[in-house]
Amino acid sequence: MKTKLIKIADMKKLFFTITVFALAANAFGQKKVPWYESKDAAARGAFGPDTRAEAKTRWEYRDYMRATATAVQKNQVKGDKISTMNLETYIKRVFGDYPLDETVKFRDQPTAGFCTGFLIAPDILVTAGHCITNEEDLKNTVWIFDYTSDVSYNKAGGYITVPTSNQYEGVEILDTKLTQDRMYDYCVIRLNRKADRKPYKFRTGGTVGYDDLIAMIGSPSGLPLKVADSAHVTNSDDYSTSFLTDLDAFHGNSGGPVFNFNGFIEGILVRGPGNDFHYDEDCGCIKQDSRFDWYYFFGMQAQMGNGVHRITSIPWNLLVTGVYRNLEVAIQDNNLETFKEWTIYKWIWKKENVPAGKDNLLAVAAKWGRGDILNEVIGTENVDVNSRDMYNTPLVHLMAQYNLGSSITKAKTIEGFDINVRNADNETALMVAARYGNVDAVHALIRAGANVSAVNSAGKTARSIAKSSKHKDIAKILKKAEKGKYKY
Repeated sequence: MKTKLIKIADMKKLFFTITVFALAANAFGQKKVPWYESKDAAARGAFGPDTRAEAKTRWEYRDYMRATATAVQKNQVKGDKISTMNLETYIKRVFGDYPLDETVKFRDQPTAGFCTGFLIAPDILVTAGHCITNEEDLKNTVWIFDYTSDVSYNKAGGYITVPTSNQYEGVEILDTKLTQDRMYDYCVIRLNRKADRKPYKFRTGGTVGYDDLIAMIGSPSGLPLKVADSAHVTNSDDYSTSFLTDLDAFHGNSGGPVFNFNGFIEGILVRGPGNDFHYDEDCGCIKQDSRFDWYYFFGMQAQMGNGVHRITSIPWNLLVTGVYRNLEVAIQDNNLETFKEWTIYKWIWKKENVPAGKDNLLAVAAKWGRGDILNEVIGTENVDVNSRDMYNTPLVHLMAQYNLGSSITKAKTIEGFDINVRNADNETALMVAARYGNVDAVHALIRAGANVSAVNSAGKTARSIAKSSKHKDIAKILKKAEKGKYKY
């Protein structure tokens, strides 16, 4: 096994005491977590004192919390009521009627969930493969959002109240894979509708590094959403499709998002070394599992820890679908701000990354008449202004059809832009603009150097097409252009 010593310069002075246990009680200094204005050191969940926090109390995680869902069994759901019990009742049903140790947190909170999931697009959710393995699992699961400690909980009635607007169901498994060797444990599903929430961005290349700081949001033991942070990657070298962490994870966190200091998804929480709780004979009570990461403290990579399935180890086409869908929805909603956020994935513009059966995003923007969005990306890396849609229609023809004069003008500044390219009907973009009566596009095309004398297979010019389409104003403009008297 590869090992990596912790550099002395990267940690505070370690105070040695009489015994190894006393040594372990001291905390190493940690790199500051960028989510906070100031944070020097902290204990780490199940690998030491339990420091899980209510997700709703961490404003810096708000968008991540809203994009994280909890899975509940469909038979628990009746309208806006979801049947459940609190954590103390659940533990005693499993272990017997023993007292709970003071370390057991959140004992009075509901335990409605069995897994966690997260949005990578407004209607695409990722979870663990062991959470949703087949269509039956999909049909029997409801995903609830905003399941926080603010949830209305009727302990006597045994239910929580979740508005139906926060309840979603899966309608399609885009892919799921669960292997006995633990190499693969992921599931990607399409929800029954778009969620008005900001999805997580995610890594699509490279790899998380040893000792990198990470965080997680999820429903440990089915509880309302909790944040576990100040954790590290304890082994990123010895596993090809996963990595290990000292995250404070419990059953119910499965499928939850594990993200880095920039808020990008690194992976899916899929497994852990413990059983959450156990009966302790010394106290005659139920205690919460707690372990110590000796490997981390002695500067070595851990061989035990909570396993995280790398987001980059799910099929590439699913990552493409996630990015594409975010941009597609931003175009449909005419949300330029969101569109800009997702253009960080510059590879999405490459022809080979257009999902099967879909138009390229430039064509989508043109067909929705989103000139501002087109103008945002024309001239940027990988954007081909001579691209064609799924029906082989050139982009400039779509700009002409949807009267996107400013986009035509910007495309003209790009070297190699073909203003006179022909479509399947042997027509130019100017002919298309003339037929649709799009004055702005006609002006932009003429100024960009479109051939006003070109003819189609029927021998018609753009001007004759405008006349037959009864667009007299455009016919007059084109007549002046033909005679070299065009002014605008």
